[in-house]
Amino acid sequence: MSARRAGGTRRRFRTVLGVPVPMVILSLVIAALLGAQLAKALEQSTTSSSHVTGASVDSDASTGKNSAGLAVVTEATLGTEVQRLVDTGTIQSMTSFDAAQCLREQGITESVLIMEEVSWGAEDTSGWLLVHGPVDRETLRANGGIISATVVLPTCGTGAHDEDPGQDRLWAGHVMIGSL
Repeated sequence: MSARRAGGTRRRFRTVLGVPVPMVILSLVIAALLGAQLAKALEQSTTSSSHVTGASVDSDASTGKNSAGLAVVTEATLGTEVQRLVDTGTIQSMTSFDAAQCLREQGITESVLIMEEVSWGAEDTSGWLLVHGPVDRETLRANGGIISATVVLPTCGTGAHDEDPGQDRLWAGHVMIGSL
């Protein structure tokens, strides 16, 4: 049997650039469905499972500060805070804290570049964020790189834990800093 209709002619669909219109419509529908699925998958893959909310620590009214006005720092926000300190060049005076002695007690021979009194973690532990390394702050600002950061208790450097100076350390590690 032939594909011809009763009138002897075969029905032809209109074409767009040589492709039948129903095929073009079907292709567009499939592309839209795939696009929607990919968008949904991307949204799910980039959403944090812990739903951590971020906040700027530049202003006193932000949620990045505690009631005493100290920056609240965690392992997740430490890099951002160090970058902010390097960018702004903020240095707090060592009124009641001997950072150089603290670093010596911790066995660190590098000099302090920047320091800030902070509130560490969810426990709101009072401490000091010491940014230290073998380069000066201007070189770090200009070139970026990996810098050391140590968060210590205010008792660091006072000899309160002579038997184990590590008790004064809340966190120590390295942070990657970008250039300005």
